[in-house]
Amino acid sequence: MSRVSRDSIEEVRRAVDIVDLISAVVPLKKRGAGYWACCPFHDEKTPSFQVSPSRQVYKCFGCGVFGNSISFLMEHEKLDFREAVEKLASRAGIELRYEGGGPSAAERSLRTRALDIMAWAQRGFAGCLQRLPQAQQYVESRGLGGEIAERWGLGFAPDEWDRVGQAARARFKDDEALEATGLCRRNDAGRWYDFFRGRLTFPIRDAQGRIVGFGARLLDPDAKAQKYVNSAEGLLFHKSRLLYAIDRLAESKRLKETGRALIMEGYTDVILSHECGFDNAVAPLGTALTRDQLHLLRRYSKGVVLVLDGDEAGIRGAERSLNVVLEAGVDAQVAVLPDGMDPYDLLRAKGPAAMQEALDKARDAFDFKLSMLAQRHDLARPVEAEAALGELAELLGRAESASLRELYAKRAAAALNLREPVVVAAVERAHRQFAQTEERARRSEDVRVAAAPAAGDKAQAPQTVAAASYERELLGRLLQHQGVLRGAGELLDPACFSRPGLQELYREMLNAVDEHGEAAAGALVTHLGEAGRSELEAVLAHLEVPVDQSAGDAEREEARLRLELERFAAARGEQEAPADSRAKLALLRKKKARPGREG
Repeated sequence: MSRVSRDSIEEVRRAVDIVDLISAVVPLKKRGAGYWACCPFHDEKTPSFQVSPSRQVYKCFGCGVFGNSISFLMEHEKLDFREAVEKLASRAGIELRYEGGGPSAAERSLRTRALDIMAWAQRGFAGCLQRLPQAQQYVESRGLGGEIAERWGLGFAPDEWDRVGQAARARFKDDEALEATGLCRRNDAGRWYDFFRGRLTFPIRDAQGRIVGFGARLLDPDAKAQKYVNSAEGLLFHKSRLLYAIDRLAESKRLKETGRALIMEGYTDVILSHECGFDNAVAPLGTALTRDQLHLLRRYSKGVVLVLDGDEAGIRGAERSLNVVLEAGVDAQVAVLPDGMDPYDLLRAKGPAAMQEALDKARDAFDFKLSMLAQRHDLARPVEAEAALGELAELLGRAESASLRELYAKRAAAALNLREPVVVAAVERAHRQFAQTEERARRSEDVRVAAAPAAGDKAQAPQTVAAASYERELLGRLLQHQGVLRGAGELLDPACFSRPGLQELYREMLNAVDEHGEAAAGALVTHLGEAGRSELEAVLAHLEVPVDQSAGDAEREEARLRLELERFAAARGEQEAPADSRAKLALLRKKKARPGREG
């Protein structure tokens, strides 16, 4: 992930008045040189939250939160640092600059143009819904008409071949951005056609509230075509990293009370749940729950509740999501709805009280998994019990935490009527096999990347498989020596690393040092994509158990590490790093020689 430049960050901070920003969220009262309010981050009756316009900071004397405009937006809207900076920059009309491989001006422009077209399309779909009696009757019959349709932006895509595309091309004159939205596509003959035609539309927003995609449903339940479709993967839309209604969680009152998000299946389930007071409901976008979606939810909640349709198919279909939360070590519960109903049907037929009753009966996710195994296997028969153990060991072997694997194994032993050491050994054996498979896949990727020439340099010598291993070790040492990491950006450019995931991880380490003064492994996970997180796990595996060092030993090790960064940059960066980075390295080599022997 690229870094917003320090100059841009400071420009945003200077442009945004913290009083204006916070007063849009909570009413502020002038008292002396500052402004006061009840804290938006904890419940209180006497105002202890102070905003200082002269210092452009806030401080709560009750719960201790402190920060500036960027950290306020991060905490209040559950955005990461870069998202908060980008949102504030957009409000202030500031063009951000990026470092270390950030999106080009052309890429940022394309994204902005595509988002504008999506917002325009949403207004058009909503207007079409209001004008079409058949669509209006449908949403009214589903209890989603009137103000509900307006609040959720429901719309209808005209049932015509290319009406939306023609209108968009006439208005925006931007085929590139239109194609990036996924609203329209081209057939083999090059002719444009509308993707969502003849369907009820549900706008899908990202965490910042921007429309990045649509879900769409046919009105005719007997139609032979696919009932639901989503936007295709592209510039704006990544369904495995989005959740329907994620933009509403930051304001959820129920989430603040319970600390748990409700994970449901469909758009209408979520809409009616919010309308009935369960404003902590979200849904995956037509697929089973993913780790990226759980990663996103961790910004908002400490745990989740999987709300399962009460019929056998609903429970069986949700097992993959159940497995994902167990593998990820998420604090999860399972609520099974009565009478084979889904949340939408239950709320319409029996009201919020019935939903609350089902949530009150929610069970621990692991206990629920054990009960599902018991239904599939006759645990009184040794062969069946062994099969259940194999299935469970394979699942638990993919769990991230060693302590969690052991705790799960102990509980599984009681359920399967087996000795704890037997189950623990089976789980750890499965974990080793899983780790070996992952390592083989990683090495295979190393070979593939190493064999490929660098972009723009087809004659470059191939990198060896050992390159990535060495680079992970180097990043691990930087995590251990934060003093060196703070100045590493002047010595080593991210482009010197051989793999995109390592480049992303290194950039985020530099970003974390810039923002917080240190790069903690636990904090890095929040900001990394899938490739970067995978590399972070591999980097942490390189770290040795810390040993006590004298001050002199530590200084010598840091000096060796700095020298090694310079030499690594010289070996790789002379060809790959930008010219300004090479100039910095040359200047540093002339200024001084580092002490210590070669590392």
